[in-house]
Amino acid sequence: MRDSIYPQMKIIETKDFILRPIRLSDARDLFEYYKQDIVVKYLPFHAHKSISETKKFINTFFIKNYRGGKVGHLAIVSKKDKKVIGNIGPNNLEIGTKQGELGICINPEYWGGDISKITTVCILSYVFDYLNMDKAIAVTYEDNKYTPKLLSNTGFKYIQSINKKISKGITHNNVVSHVYEISRDEYRINKSKGMYSKILAQIKLYK
Repeated sequence: MRDSIYPQMKIIETKDFILRPIRLSDARDLFEYYKQDIVVKYLPFHAHKSISETKKFINTFFIKNYRGGKVGHLAIVSKKDKKVIGNIGPNNLEIGTKQGELGICINPEYWGGDISKITTVCILSYVFDYLNMDKAIAVTYEDNKYTPKLLSNTGFKYIQSINKKISKGITHNNVVSHVYEISRDEYRINKSKGMYSKILAQIKLYK
């Protein structure tokens, strides 16, 4: 496993997955899920129409921010299928930021199972054990029935529900969103109680 080419980014390996910075060569895999309306429903852009559109998105949202020194999403690479099946991580945070929002996007073909839980714990370890953030925030939406359970099972606590504007070009929609948070202290307490032990035991982290 080679190191990340971006000094602020980590590469994380588990038994089944590798989490690493997203590359332009990942465009075909990302297009496979970003072309689906169900995936981008609450994201600030429309479903991608072509791989070239996905390449532009990778350059703008991921690579440009990596090069600018920000900590952003990592590709979730399935070792079994040898492809990118999603992305997860902080939403482009400056080094030294003490709190920020985490995001996750998974190819619907891989929904279910423990992928989200395993990769979420990886990112919690990343932001709290290595970036020393004080608080991680996650936002989900009213018709998402599964994410609240995931967040609860990984130690997040419900904070409040708010109206959030989702803008897609000239289209604007207000939706009810639910805000969850977990602090570094809460993460460490959960860690000491063994909440994450099975997942953390299999993590290898590279610079």
